[in-house]
Amino acid sequence: MAALYAVGLRRAAAACLNNSSRLALGSCQATTSGASVASKVQRCSAGLSEGATGASSSLSTTANSYISLGTFETMGSSEGRMATGISYLQDLIRVQETEHSGEADPKRRAGRGLTLAQSLLQMGRQHHQQQDPVEALNFYQRAADLVMDAIGIWEQQPVKPKKGMEYSNFFLSEVQSSLGVAYNDLGRTEDALDAHQKALTLRKDTVGKGHASLAECFNNLGALYFARGALQKAVEHYEQALDLLVEAVEGRLEGPYVALTLYNIGVCRGGLGQPQVAVSSLKKALAIAERAFGSGHRQVELIRETLQKGPPVAARAAGKQTSEPTE
Repeated sequence: MAALYAVGLRRAAAACLNNSSRLALGSCQATTSGASVASKVQRCSAGLSEGATGASSSLSTTANSYISLGTFETMGSSEGRMATGISYLQDLIRVQETEHSGEADPKRRAGRGLTLAQSLLQMGRQHHQQQDPVEALNFYQRAADLVMDAIGIWEQQPVKPKKGMEYSNFFLSEVQSSLGVAYNDLGRTEDALDAHQKALTLRKDTVGKGHASLAECFNNLGALYFARGALQKAVEHYEQALDLLVEAVEGRLEGPYVALTLYNIGVCRGGLGQPQVAVSSLKKALAIAERAFGSGHRQVELIRETLQKGPPVAARAAGKQTSEPTE
């Protein structure tokens, strides 16, 4: 069993900033408010910390990180296609680096820097998909530096470009989320926590406290606490994510993000010794995931396997831990 990072709503929110006020939650062909964003999943693994004993370690040995819903599903099954993607990005980055370094106009340099940062972020995710968080971290950090440079340029303008500032800050939250996942994969949990909290703050400041894209940040933080064995804190973050997701679709329980979040809640509630609540969440997650992903998808299989093991597994796991570790 595993705790999932259900993320990737950031692309939809970025689209809202650039194009319209409609909310596209992004899904595997799921739609909300008339908008749809095809999404794919990147997997990375982060082992539980030594302090995460008892309930959480019995429920899961890894916390699967889901970053860049919108990038990897089709490429992840083919090493050849992955290598082609990396080769293409390498060529593109070389061209963009030359253009960026040769640009004298500050505002245009900021724009070229953001374009280059997008490519660096994608390259980082390619390496992350190949289970290389060290190399991924290098690209993420370079992307973050370029975005912060662009923000610095915008802030120096006599008339600050509102849309440029909003986009840059939202993009920085996107990079911070990826940094947080990479740090966690490398065992740098305090750096991961800091990055995810920065992402959440930037996201709130950019799109508001009630925007569904914050669900990504809450889920990332929930997964981080889950990895520490702090199940109560984890489930609180997951439930905040679920509230935002459900509110965004007018109270309906639908879509892959809702399914993955309900799965996270079910695993946590099982570990907290609440088997009935756990089974209820897992059943809802399974039904929604089957509709969103298809019955043969690996996430559906994971949820089904977790549910088949049933409350006794969760109850026994919960009995091994009487309190959460000090944070």
